[in-house]
Amino acid sequence: MDISRELAIKILQYLDGHKDFYFPFLVMNKEYTPEDDDFVEIEPNEWKIIEMDKNYKTFQLWENLQNLDKKTLKLMSKGFLEKMNLSTA
Repeated sequence: MDISRELAIKILQYLDGHKDFYFPFLVMNKEYTPEDDDFVEIEPNEWKIIEMDKNYKTFQLWENLQNLDKKTLKLMSKGFLEKMNLSTA
């Protein structure tokens, strides 16, 4: 899923400050290295580098559903239910 540069930085910053929070997605970037045209995973502690360097432009969230805990499942289910309720309203 494509996301904005600003949202990518916000996600990375949040994850860096909340290391115990399980986010079931990877933040990926296409401009990570000039010689590589593939998407590369960005680590949460790299958010300041990303924020300072405007060359990082193309971001995506990639699914990474592993070791889901109860809090994550609850958050995900609430999101799905909210979407379904809004669709039927």
